Amino acid sequence: MIEKEYLANRVANANDAQLVVLVYEGLIDTIKTAIEDIESKSPDKLNISINKIREILAELLATLQGDFEIANNLRSIYVYLNKIVTEAESKCDKGKLEEAIKVITPLYEAWQELGEKDEVSATSSQVGTKSTNGPAIVAGMTYGKGQLNDYVINNDDRWQKG
Repeated sequence: MIEKEYLANRVANANDAQLVVLVYEGLIDTIKTAIEDIESKSPDKLNISINKIREILAELLATLQGDFEIANNLRSIYVYLNKIVTEAESKCDKGKLEEAIKVITPLYEAWQELGEKDEVSATSSQVGTKSTNGPAIVAGMTYGKGQLNDYVINNDDRWQKG
C-alpha cells in the first residue's frame, strides 16, 4: 500500500521527462523480473513478464509523434528491443534480456538527467512569469479538504480546474 502511494506521489509531482523515467524504470524492473523467471524456470511467469515488457514498449512507441530524427531513432530502438525480448522468450535466453537492459540504460539515464534539469529550471523560474510551453499546472492541498487538486492557468491567465 505504501509503495503504491509513493508511486502515485512520484507520478503526481513528475514533469514530462520524469514521467518517461518512471516508464523506463518499470521497463527495466520488468526485464529483471523476466530474467529471474528464466533463472527459476517459470515459463508461465516469464510469459507474463514478457507481455508486460511488450505493453510498456507499445506505450513508449505510442508516445512518439512526428517524423523527427529523434522519434525515428527511438522507434527503431523500441522495435529492436521488442525483437530481442521475443528472442529471449523463445530461447529462454537471459543474455538477450541483459542486452535489452544495456540498450535501455543510457536512454533511462538521459531522460533522468533531462528530468532533473527541467525540475531545476522550473523551481528557479520566477513566480508569475508566463510560460510559452503551454498552460501552467499548479497542484496543492485545498484548505480543509485533505485532497490534492490540480488547477491550470490557461492562455488568458485564468484559473481552471485541471
